[in-house]
Amino acid sequence: MKCSQYDYAVIGGDMRQVYLAEQLALLPGRIIYYALEKTPDRCTKATSLENAIRSCDCVIGPIPLCQNGSFLKQTVSENDFTLDFILNIMKPGQTFYAGCIPESFLKGAKEKGIYAYDLMQNNTLAIYNTLATAEGAICEAILRSPRNLHHSKCAVLGYGRCGRTLTKYLRGMSCHVSVYSTEEEERCWADIVADYALPLDDFGERGNEFDFIFNTIPALVLTDKQLRKLKSSVTIIDIASAPGGIDYEAAARLGVNASLCLALPGKYSPESCATAIKKIITMNKI
Repeated sequence: MKCSQYDYAVIGGDMRQVYLAEQLALLPGRIIYYALEKTPDRCTKATSLENAIRSCDCVIGPIPLCQNGSFLKQTVSENDFTLDFILNIMKPGQTFYAGCIPESFLKGAKEKGIYAYDLMQNNTLAIYNTLATAEGAICEAILRSPRNLHHSKCAVLGYGRCGRTLTKYLRGMSCHVSVYSTEEEERCWADIVADYALPLDDFGERGNEFDFIFNTIPALVLTDKQLRKLKSSVTIIDIASAPGGIDYEAAARLGVNASLCLALPGKYSPESCATAIKKIITMNKI
């Protein structure tokens, strides 16, 4: 049995959720929200998370959905809401959208007759998300370094979606870019765009050449031993999922300028990201 008082409930997350609520409010229908960073225009504030979820057909959670493994990602409510609590509140027939949804939640939703859609499994959105991530990584590099990116020597570790987009951006800024990957196919693709495409194992021999290092690999790739070989002036921007790919204790001890930069799309381009999310949700709405 579906609820119909509101069309969408937008809960938790960062500024992407605020812009998303405002953009959805421009469509026919009504929007309710809870635990957003700011008050969105033309939307109704719920009295509680339960009130928001129970009064609509479609619930939209953040990207990523959870923090600390099992809690709704949000920063404004004094209460922590577990994913189990959200699942228990929802009714059969409702729809749930979010990003990076844990398998346990997806399984529980299916068993309960709830349609759960992981936004980050949508290839179009995932690719678009790399644009915001790459731009954010470059912004972080500019803010954290005393030198220009122009004509600097940059290393990109990993050549998945984010690595590919980031490499293209850096090349467009006249950077000298070397890509390091464990995958031969990735190195072949990187060789088309980058100055060099090399095995990841070769990075240690050339690490001291680089002014900027961008890591996209979600595994420990820069150890204490490797950090000692880098330029003292190097700037490392780590955009891999937490805990990142750098030995941060060693970096702090050695005075290496290394930063784990997460949630870049929400920080640097939340409105554009919200537009892409809205498009995916409205196209896939049950």
